[in-house]
Amino acid sequence: MSAENRMVNTKESLENKITFYLKKLQKVGLSDKSIETYKNLLKHFELWFEDYDLLSENNFSLMEADIEKFIEYLKSKNLSPTTIRMVLNRTKEFIEFTGGKWYADKRVYRERSKTESARPFSELELKQILNHLKNSNKVYYYLSLTLYGFGLRVSEAVQLLPDDIFEKENQIFVRVRANISKFNKSREAPLILKGQYRDDFIDFILKRKHPKLKDKTLFTYYNDVQKRIIVIDRYNVKSYFHKLSKQLQINITAHRFRDTYISYMVAKGIKPITVSKWVGHKDINTTLRYYTKLTTKDELEELQKI
Repeated sequence: MSAENRMVNTKESLENKITFYLKKLQKVGLSDKSIETYKNLLKHFELWFEDYDLLSENNFSLMEADIEKFIEYLKSKNLSPTTIRMVLNRTKEFIEFTGGKWYADKRVYRERSKTESARPFSELELKQILNHLKNSNKVYYYLSLTLYGFGLRVSEAVQLLPDDIFEKENQIFVRVRANISKFNKSREAPLILKGQYRDDFIDFILKRKHPKLKDKTLFTYYNDVQKRIIVIDRYNVKSYFHKLSKQLQINITAHRFRDTYISYMVAKGIKPITVSKWVGHKDINTTLRYYTKLTTKDELEELQKI
């Protein structure tokens, strides 16, 4: 096959995969407006791909050097830093959806003159979300308890097995296996849930440890309406929280549960190096840069000194 024909075939393969990816998101409930936004963001990747023939027909993967060149291309189009980050996030998600690899941290591009920060839920927001889910959708209630309780990434939470939750020294821990962690490094993290939320989570785990379920991910369940087994993935989660955000008028994402866990740990005085280890940050500077901010309680205590 000539280089020109191979390029045409690869381009068509990319277009087909993007179409399939968008249909998947639409199927799990993402709005038409969001689908159109995703399509426009991925168009930048398509156009860059036409000028930078790196990928094979069957393996859409990007090495770090390729990602840097993609960023330079996006900068050359005078896109805002926010748009560039959105393009990179959507491209990374698309590539991983196709089975390819994104060989770099998703924060590979950052506006250096600005300081990003975590967006933890307030105590009232968290309670409103969890109480609503407890009464309306038990599967996502337990998923949210898992995301918040251990500070997990959604990609990690949806791949947990019952035996990944265990007890050690009278504390409940999660074991994030290397094959499901972002940086291919295993870790353990303690549960921070208290009161009824903790009791509900433990009851859920005890039921999932049934011998017939031990090889099923925690969020594999039988849907009585659809009469079939459902395995929740991060695309389902993204879509569901998108709809729930509109319903509750709260900006709900899976990552905000993780932000809340980390901010809680920092506010309780846990050393950043320990928090970094528990949540699987590649670099402790990530913990220091994004999460070590004063809490409202800290600010009030400081005011007492005036």
